[in-house]
Amino acid sequence: MDLPSPPLQPQQAPPPTTAGSSMPARRAHMEDGICPVNKRRRLALSPCAEVYNSKRIRSQWVDFQSLPEDILSRIMSKLTLKQAVQMSMVSTVFRRAWIFHPDLLFGTEELFGTSDRQLRALSTNGFIDTINFILRKHSGLGVSDFGVKFELWKEHARDIDGWVSFAIASKARVLVLNFSPYIGLRENSYSFPCHLFNDRNGSHFKVLQLDTVTFGPTPDFCGFANLTMLTLKHVLVLDNFQYFLPKCPALEWLEILMCSQLHNLHVSEPLPRLEFLRVQGCAINKIELHAPKLTTFEYRGCFKVIIALHKCLKLKTASIASHIEDNLEYVFTGLPNGLPHVERLHVKVFVRTQIPGFTQPPLKFINLRHLIMRITLGSAKRFGKNAVLQLAYLLEAAPLLVDLHLDMTCADICEDPPARDVIIHRPYYNLKRACMTGFNGNGGQIALVRFILRNAVKLEKMTIVPKGRRTGKMMGEYELSLRMIRKKIVPKDKNGVLVIL
Repeated sequence: MDLPSPPLQPQQAPPPTTAGSSMPARRAHMEDGICPVNKRRRLALSPCAEVYNSKRIRSQWVDFQSLPEDILSRIMSKLTLKQAVQMSMVSTVFRRAWIFHPDLLFGTEELFGTSDRQLRALSTNGFIDTINFILRKHSGLGVSDFGVKFELWKEHARDIDGWVSFAIASKARVLVLNFSPYIGLRENSYSFPCHLFNDRNGSHFKVLQLDTVTFGPTPDFCGFANLTMLTLKHVLVLDNFQYFLPKCPALEWLEILMCSQLHNLHVSEPLPRLEFLRVQGCAINKIELHAPKLTTFEYRGCFKVIIALHKCLKLKTASIASHIEDNLEYVFTGLPNGLPHVERLHVKVFVRTQIPGFTQPPLKFINLRHLIMRITLGSAKRFGKNAVLQLAYLLEAAPLLVDLHLDMTCADICEDPPARDVIIHRPYYNLKRACMTGFNGNGGQIALVRFILRNAVKLEKMTIVPKGRRTGKMMGEYELSLRMIRKKIVPKDKNGVLVIL
């Protein structure tokens, strides 16, 4: 790492020069043969240019140690920690100003300015020693963000505990501990030191981000009274997590990512301020909580999960995705009850089989207005000719639907059209805009488009984007799709709403 260490014995900045100063005193202010005027011009391009160009100090040097702490923090916030330390090496003006830097973020190219290769080459002990040295010299005043991103584990707990204690004592608002920049989860992960917190010192944290640690708050853990954002990634979550969340009454944003040991997100007490919830890559069986202000929910993972967010009356936007399961039936049977208040839904599904008896009345999305579905369909030879047409089921499941966007990846091109009586035709009065991308002339796609054109009686616009419009023209997919649209669909457009891109 190319971070220069600050001097062990910082030199005092020279006294201000006045108009009546003697020549020797003026020479004392010149460093490396550069006069103060030229140095100010050179620094005019730096992040602290406004300091040198202000009327107050246009004709004299600044004694940074005499400035109020909030002014020093504001000046230092214009620089990265690395830049601040570098300037302390080349200018006596900044000799000690860096110790008031508000953002103490260690690791990665963005935080320290080093490349991945340099960071890997840096020894763990050297990295730890550098942080310890900087923290010993830092004032501990005005710290806003404290973060470490480096590959560290349980064996480094003593040093990490010291860093967390520093963040607590400095009243930092943001704490980030990311110990797996390059390698995934290991069993000997560092245990987050819940024992260091109490009702008073834990109240300063507003953002907590943990990656590759063990988090096991005890039932008597005080929690974080003012925490608004919590992110857990590759975290080994132990018992009592459901009792921890209510102890964060100000929580607004919750992310739980790739926490494989978390099997149940059930919180019996209300989370009064939670607005955003994301669960991704967890072997979770049930998501049930009462968050009266929750507006956005994102889930990616196994579709065997039970989602029970019916108490979240303001939940209007949801995103559900699974890449490996045959899960279209779950969309119709599992989601309507779990997300009854959703108005905007984005679903990503993989379809291998046909829903048995899909013409039967489904459960209802009673508030759904806007739906985007990204669908990957397997070969129709495996599950019959109604594979695509069963998506017409959506109009029955969401009778108030206004916008429908179907983004398809359909492997079968030559599927024959399904039987005419496979689905009941009835008018739908709310659908106004529909779009299908990835159209390749599949018989089921043709039947679905014709179904929408016939039954959506107030349809204003039906957009079709042929497959290969941008990338597949050389393979003939685009021309084939256009021919099928003009032959099979255009004649059915009685109201002139069809748009072909």
